[in-house]
Amino acid sequence: MSPTVTESVYTTEIKVRYAETDQMRFVYYANHLIYWEVARTECLAGWGFPYEELEDRGYAIPVLQAHCDYLSPARYGDTLLVLTRTTMSDRLRMRFDYETRRGTADGTLIAKGWTVHVCMDSEGNPRRPPKELVAKFGVH
Repeated sequence: MSPTVTESVYTTEIKVRYAETDQMRFVYYANHLIYWEVARTECLAGWGFPYEELEDRGYAIPVLQAHCDYLSPARYGDTLLVLTRTTMSDRLRMRFDYETRRGTADGTLIAKGWTVHVCMDSEGNPRRPPKELVAKFGVH
């Protein structure tokens, strides 16, 4: 997996493993959320905020909501590209939007959706994220 940063989209490459498919040989639906978690943590790390360092600083960003539209099947051996875009709806909640595309010339859209996260301290109380991270989301 090699992430790429562009102006406002973070791209992470995922190779579908056999264990991630179901009896129909399609990627099992829940694995798309796992792919998005990989993309989200790679995005944060690419910005200089590895998740383990955020945790060491007393931050957590648990998922509040998740939504996925499944548009085309992915199969064992496919290379997928997860494109991640970010926004903040307020000073505590972060939204990550995802597009999972086949990593071929046609770039077929496989799935799209989003997750919303809240920033909390290690005790589970709301906490504003670091200002450097907020700046990456375009909120100042």
